[in-house]
Amino acid sequence: MSFLASSSLGPFASAYPLSPAMLRHSLMDQPLLSIEALAQAALDLPPEYVERRIANAPHGGDFAMDRSDDADAASVIRAIKTSGNWVMLRFVEQLPAYRDLLDRVMGEIGPVIFPATGPGLTVRGFIFISSPGTLTPFHFDCEYNILFQIAGDKQFATYQPMPPWLPLDRHEAYYGAGDNMLPWNDAYEAEANIHPLRPGDALFIPYASPHWVKAGAEPTISLSITWQSAWSQSVGAAMQINPLLRRCGLPAGDMPAWPKAPKWRSLGCRVARKARLL
Repeated sequence: MSFLASSSLGPFASAYPLSPAMLRHSLMDQPLLSIEALAQAALDLPPEYVERRIANAPHGGDFAMDRSDDADAASVIRAIKTSGNWVMLRFVEQLPAYRDLLDRVMGEIGPVIFPATGPGLTVRGFIFISSPGTLTPFHFDCEYNILFQIAGDKQFATYQPMPPWLPLDRHEAYYGAGDNMLPWNDAYEAEANIHPLRPGDALFIPYASPHWVKAGAEPTISLSITWQSAWSQSVGAAMQINPLLRRCGLPAGDMPAWPKAPKWRSLGCRVARKARLL
């Protein structure tokens, strides 16, 4: 049984890897993505991969953790309608059943992504369980991503991975300190490309595309599958070495436009890592 509608693979192939694209899927009835299964997954995952965050963090802020009480994440998930939280289960591929699910989905998108960017590398799975009205603040992720809407609805806003939405210094800072939050300007709201997501919808988000997400009036569940390519990894290496190049009085470069790869900066990054300069 296929999870992705074959009719949506053509538009995805036309858009990949540079533009957002909508797909259709049939993961809504997958038992592993029910509230009770996710509550159990929160117990089965190592605690450092289960994060409980506040639902009303503002744009320009952080993904603020909620430590207001001693409730465990499984209980928060079961009470997600009223808890005022969103819970992220990170790297769910650590659990064999979820790894199998990710492998099956990647097997379906592989024929689309391979001709363009090669095999999917470093495949990861994230599951988001969110209270009504949750705002996921403006940020970016340095992976390719397909988000599958399982329950509830969301407004998913995307932007091009370039200034002013993604300043070069913020892209570089991610590879230095892991900070993927972005400064906010109220004018950005009108500039967003809004993608309404309902159960059965999925959205491809390009590498490093800035975005924010607003949940609707009901609790939401979303599965995000991310991956890298040889090109995205080379870009990451270039962003990481840029600050070192400047400190040495050498020229640093911008994020290269696809499909050009920053070969020399990528090589320099590997040398610098071996020399423990990064």
